[in-house]
Amino acid sequence: MGANLKAFFAISLFLFVPLSGCIGQGVNEVSIDEQQSSETDIFSIHCEEYDGLERCWKLLVPNSVQSDTLVPLVVDIHGYTQDMNRHSNTTDFTNIAIEEGFIVAYPNGYENSWNAGDICCGIAHEEDVDDLNFIIGMVEHLIATQPVNPDRIYLSGWSNGCGMTQMLVVEASELFAAAGCMSFYLISPPSPNYSPIPFMEVHGLLDDLIMYGNAGVWYPFNQEAQWAEEGAIQNLEDWKEMNHCLGTVPEVIVAEEDYDIRGYSNCENGAEVRLMTLFYAGHNPYAKDTPEHQITSPEDLIWSGRKNPTGIESTRIVWDFISGFSKSDTE
Repeated sequence: MGANLKAFFAISLFLFVPLSGCIGQGVNEVSIDEQQSSETDIFSIHCEEYDGLERCWKLLVPNSVQSDTLVPLVVDIHGYTQDMNRHSNTTDFTNIAIEEGFIVAYPNGYENSWNAGDICCGIAHEEDVDDLNFIIGMVEHLIATQPVNPDRIYLSGWSNGCGMTQMLVVEASELFAAAGCMSFYLISPPSPNYSPIPFMEVHGLLDDLIMYGNAGVWYPFNQEAQWAEEGAIQNLEDWKEMNHCLGTVPEVIVAEEDYDIRGYSNCENGAEVRLMTLFYAGHNPYAKDTPEHQITSPEDLIWSGRKNPTGIESTRIVWDFISGFSKSDTE
């Protein structure tokens, strides 16, 4: 990373607020009950100018985290039209982090979108916003300023944020130990320097936005024809090839009535690959749906009413997968 990028992260604006209060202008209040936290667990909002834009992220450092003990970091990335606040209320990483004692960063996309590759998404893609280096810089800043274990940095995200997750993995594999994300596919070619790391994608079989079988049925972002080539199974196979996994057919890892997990385990660097299929879920694979009070525009309806009806704790399953890996394991 260049000196200019490092320099802009040198000074931060810190706005500390308890979970029971507002976290910023125009943001809905988050109650303690919603986050199942205590008043001593504090979110902070950090905003910096990068590449001519104000870029922000929401940070959770649970009260149990001590400055003299290094802990994991999860970067959890919101979907298209969403933001860091709504996403932190929908995904369950906040509760898991408070329970297990690790740090979570929720970066905020430019105009509620991420430039996640050749064909997606929104204004961030149209204006070629450098989201890749923004998030890399954010992570490097957190390593320097928080008790982050550099061997245990993980990625997750939803939809457009899952596309961003996969882009970060293939472009900066030296930084991340593992990744697991929801409802999107890899649309960025891997860097020549990519080194295999473990990856899991979670997808609802009934997803009517980013189709499970073939995403080319509907072109929600006016993509090019290459979009039609991807689906959940093909994405699994793409990761199998990139991680140099052995085997011709994915093994069944878990088989339940409402979901299964398939994948490849014999891979380079121990970089296992997984696809978790939720049989009754739509585009939202989380146990929680978008709260009704947060639906303020027609675009918000994209995210509402598409949850997993059987309440599968998909975030917990992703965490159990990614947290089992460390960069130190491959050294």
